[in-house]
Amino acid sequence: MARIVYPEAKYIKSIIDVLAKLADEVAFQLTPDGLRVKALDPARVALIDIDLPSTAFLEYDVPEDTMAGISTANLAKLLKKIKKGDKFVMEVTEDTITITVESISRRKYRFRNMEVPVPDIPEAKLEFNVEAQLLVDVIKHAIKDAEAVGDTLEIEAPDEDSLYLRGVGTTTTETKLTRDMAALIDLIVKEPSKSAYQLEYLKHVVNLTRIAEIVVLRFSSDMPLEMEFSLAEGRVKYLLAPKAI
Repeated sequence: MARIVYPEAKYIKSIIDVLAKLADEVAFQLTPDGLRVKALDPARVALIDIDLPSTAFLEYDVPEDTMAGISTANLAKLLKKIKKGDKFVMEVTEDTITITVESISRRKYRFRNMEVPVPDIPEAKLEFNVEAQLLVDVIKHAIKDAEAVGDTLEIEAPDEDSLYLRGVGTTTTETKLTRDMAALIDLIVKEPSKSAYQLEYLKHVVNLTRIAEIVVLRFSSDMPLEMEFSLAEGRVKYLLAPKAI
């Protein structure tokens, strides 16, 4: 049996909420080194890749590679009333997955361990022309502003000193970041780039802004967008195909 205990169940809830938007079922890959989850949406537009090392857990007893296949909708429902400070416990056998939420009380749920295939996705070796590191609240507000006017978020880095996040629709919203602003931590521009992405998929990651302070955006003109959220230990990567304009 494998057993893991994560200190802050609210972090797990935020990740599960994103997973539930992309895939009905996911496979948690537990190895002696850590937990990894990959999910691809049915349209193959968005990919999420979650990596939590064993050191991120209060307890991590995984003697051998173990798969835990579960419904994201079911898991999201049971974690709905999670409070700050609750612990997340997962115990996995070949047949069952037991989830326990520990706080002042103990709530336990048992599921069948489903056979869920891991998406067969070749490791993409993408070369990005722009890498921007910014405070996570900036992307959260830019996405919400863009939702108010249309279905597209356009990202542009015309030079090494500025980054634009625009909502494009019946009208336009614009967030401009420059090097002298604290919200833009770093910006590397190999060549000027501009690309557009579907808000339908971008808004899923807003939940991740609750568990990370910084996001790294990587993109090139008319190429996929990679968003990396760094946790205290571990990271979540989100890769999104560009939208044709």
